[in-house]
Amino acid sequence: MPYLIGGIVLSILIAIYVLSYKLNEKTKAPEGCAFPEGFDGCGGCKSAACASRVPGKPEEPRA
Repeated sequence: MPYLIGGIVLSILIAIYVLSYKLNEKTKAPEGCAFPEGFDGCGGCKSAACASRVPGKPEEPRA
């Protein structure tokens, strides 16, 4: 019986993961998060949150 409950819980967790992954793929990026034209990134992954893909903002000098 414990194996059955564990299998059910594991199946539910996997289903939640797959569902959230699919819904996240369909979500549009917020305005202002687009990559500039001609920006290829590092090519190592397709993660939009990767620090090497997102160009840094220039810091303003402090007075």
